[in-house]
Amino acid sequence: MLRKTALVFCTLFIFYYVNAQDLIETVDLVKTDDNVINIYQNENTGEIFRHYSNRIDSSVLDLGIANDLLAENVQEGIIWEKGKKIPFSKGEHFLATNNDFILTVKNIWDNEKEIFVNEVRRYMIIQRSLLESEEKLHISKNNNILMLTNGNFIISNYYDNYGTEFKLYSNKMELLESYKPFMLGFSNIQFAENNNILIAVIYPTRTHRSEKIKMLYINTQNGHLLREKEIYNNFSTSKIFAINDLFILHGAGWFNAFTADGKLKWDRTFDNPVSVFEGDKGNYIYVATVDKIYCLKKKNGSIKWSEKISKYYELNLSKMLERVVDIDVVPLGIYSLYNGAEIGVIIGQTKGTLGKSNLNHQIILFRLDKNGDLLGQIDLAAKSEIVNLKSINDTFKIITDNYVKTYSK
Repeated sequence: MLRKTALVFCTLFIFYYVNAQDLIETVDLVKTDDNVINIYQNENTGEIFRHYSNRIDSSVLDLGIANDLLAENVQEGIIWEKGKKIPFSKGEHFLATNNDFILTVKNIWDNEKEIFVNEVRRYMIIQRSLLESEEKLHISKNNNILMLTNGNFIISNYYDNYGTEFKLYSNKMELLESYKPFMLGFSNIQFAENNNILIAVIYPTRTHRSEKIKMLYINTQNGHLLREKEIYNNFSTSKIFAINDLFILHGAGWFNAFTADGKLKWDRTFDNPVSVFEGDKGNYIYVATVDKIYCLKKKNGSIKWSEKISKYYELNLSKMLERVVDIDVVPLGIYSLYNGAEIGVIIGQTKGTLGKSNLNHQIILFRLDKNGDLLGQIDLAAKSEIVNLKSINDTFKIITDNYVKTYSK
């Protein structure tokens, strides 16, 4: 009897140990009536700020024809977790951030060219304050900016399905390199980066004679071209997933996996990927789609296992809100937990109502083992627009509209 009791105790202890999940820190974000767009955390200091954007009543704008032309009817800025607010100038828009600085853009009048241009501004983040840099950059109004991990950034003139060039700048706003992939311009361009390598996938316009697309591999630190590859244009890439030493291109129902050396590793049919990450041993890739979770063999892209999302998350019809016309269960992301030892899948509900809403409801994090079996779950929020997970070694952080929570195994 004693032996049986001990066996049951050990079994329960092992079960509890495997499924235990400790909340080790909670940072509550001060409530605000501002329209929050996103939430960011400095990975080095742990400081948290929210980017907000509010419409301004036209009656409070400065009077005068010149000001009416220059001032946009918007006020943006940032709010630190304890409530300190730093507004930008009227009409100044948040672009991107890394751990050390923020980029913004504002439409201004260029007296020399006598046209409106976008002025890119740079702010250093110092002890929850912003210090504006003297360096500024003037770009065309329809240019796009993409921040890289190291703080360098890309400016592309791709707009309305057409572009001619993109440029790589340092985090000091110095031009590193310019690229014009096709003489007649391009009809689509997608970027992704990993391990100091930037990949640009570019499609020629229909007027171009070639039926091949270009893949440029670029050093993100100095902008130098590492290699260029042409492949047959079999689909139009809509997403690129960067995982360790692979770049996975997705478009028109296909996955094409390329190595960092520009070699095609495998390709396969695949629909509706939402999020991708690589397991801890480098042998498998985990993918969340709109209705399933997949484990793919990294060496050839074949499916090891797949599970329907409904296996973990069941829609409780009794919790429908009044006047809801449609409810969908949606994956919000798939993540590596504890250096890939576990799989984290965040799932929620979207509710179609008479009004438009970006809220996700009944949001849950499911912890899975490498075979897709459920280890445990954490209820994250009843509703939230923003839901992010950041995995750091043996901990992970959950960021929502109202808090940042840190968990440890």
